[in-house]
Amino acid sequence: MIEPVEKATARELFEYVKKEGSRGYDVQRYKRPGGDDGSAVVETTMDPERRTLLSVKLEDIAECETIFTTLMGEDVEARRKFIEENALDVKNLDI
Repeated sequence: MIEPVEKATARELFEYVKKEGSRGYDVQRYKRPGGDDGSAVVETTMDPERRTLLSVKLEDIAECETIFTTLMGEDVEARRKFIEENALDVKNLDI
């Protein structure tokens, strides 16, 4: 039986779900292929047996450029703010 969980705010609920959902997983982040020794890229992205290719359609190129620049750029505070403001709206998260 699943035990009910009560939290006072959406943020507390988010943190609880994030913590419980990541149990048993080792999450790693690689910003660019040159960020490590390359073995992780070979074992994941470059391995045809393990990778997934998706088609991405850009309907609003200006908005896509803004989001991409925010998430991949050098401005850490802008990236953190974007993630914090949009975290609860995520529908598909590749982890």
